[in-house]
Amino acid sequence: MQPRIRYDRTIVHQHHEQTVHVMLDLEAPPAPPLERAPIDVVVVLDRSGSMSGDPLAAVKRATADVIAHAGADDRIGVVTFDDSVELLLPLAHHEPRSAAKTIGRIHSGGSTNMSGGWLKALEMLVADGRADAVKRIVILTDGHANAGITEPDQLVGMVRGGHRQGITTSCIGFDDGYDERLLAALADAGLGNDYWCDGPDQAHAVFQQEFGGLAAVVAQNLSVEVRPGTVVAAAAVLNEFPITDVPGGALVTLGDAVGGERRRVVAKFNLRPLNNEGEVEVATMVIKWVSTIGDIELHTATVPVRLTVGADGAVDNGADPEVNEEVLRLEVARNRKAARDAAERGDYDGAAEYLRCSIDMLHDSAEGASVVDELRTDIDRLSTRMWSASDAKRHFSRSRSAMKGRRVDFTDIPGADDSGSDGSAV
Repeated sequence: MQPRIRYDRTIVHQHHEQTVHVMLDLEAPPAPPLERAPIDVVVVLDRSGSMSGDPLAAVKRATADVIAHAGADDRIGVVTFDDSVELLLPLAHHEPRSAAKTIGRIHSGGSTNMSGGWLKALEMLVADGRADAVKRIVILTDGHANAGITEPDQLVGMVRGGHRQGITTSCIGFDDGYDERLLAALADAGLGNDYWCDGPDQAHAVFQQEFGGLAAVVAQNLSVEVRPGTVVAAAAVLNEFPITDVPGGALVTLGDAVGGERRRVVAKFNLRPLNNEGEVEVATMVIKWVSTIGDIELHTATVPVRLTVGADGAVDNGADPEVNEEVLRLEVARNRKAARDAAERGDYDGAAEYLRCSIDMLHDSAEGASVVDELRTDIDRLSTRMWSASDAKRHFSRSRSAMKGRRVDFTDIPGADDSGSDGSAV
């Protein structure tokens, strides 16, 4: 991982309380084409009654395609669930045509015992998972958990326990009937990804994104510890990663890193008044990760966050406008999420006001035109009470995407089921 610190300002003035935003850019090394960790993954598919017809057909095709393109040393298992749980394909490297026929026999019906499906996948990976493999459970569901374990805190604790055994969990929410908050919480607990699959046309692209990323993982357990110095009165991380208070700071957990991708962590520091001119250390960032290329090895990099204290009027040549753009992007994401929550409470006027504030923020943004158009459309839908469950999913998804810097929905890929998308992040 190549860390780089960028600032919205590098000079602060004497005798004033001030705020500085710092962006840590982490660039993962390219994934070598031949030298990567093997994959052990279990796909857990919801076959409940609401998945009948085109949704289930699209998911079956996408699953069979993933198996057909698995690497020679990769193993994939498939578990299905409704009221009951079925081990459809064991954890193995499967012959594609035979696997496709087996997957083709999946039929829909019954309730949603998500916990049972997940627990069966965990059992398979604990019993037969390889120490050198990237181990993941991928859940796809279109409904609420209403059989087996259904309490959200219990489900989150269950998935968090799986991660302690080296198994990550990703979640795919299909259509507009699933619980997006629960799937996001499960993905955070399992240090995986969460996606919104808007319908059958997006299934192929969503699966390619997730499994393409697994095949390109170059680092696992990536984390950043933010340790503010004594000059800091208050500090906050603006992204929506799992954050844990630790002695002297906060631990930000980012999960896996894919070859060549860039991960960003933005921190906000409120500074105490500083009296003396010169360089001051604001904080320290400690980055840790386990490489999956070659020998499995824990790496640590420590990066200081330093500013210059100068007199009023000092020219700041080191300020990076891209930091301001990223802070703006995160603020708009928070407003999107707040608008979605307000609309869910029935406060459509309040929801529209959050979106108007976002439009005002984006007035001078170089990248804001397309977002503004979308927000204006959403304000109209709120004002005319045409807001739908699909709109709510889209806002939640867009917010998560911005907060984590990863693609989590595919609503802008019409016909993606036939596109052959390589799943690259945007």
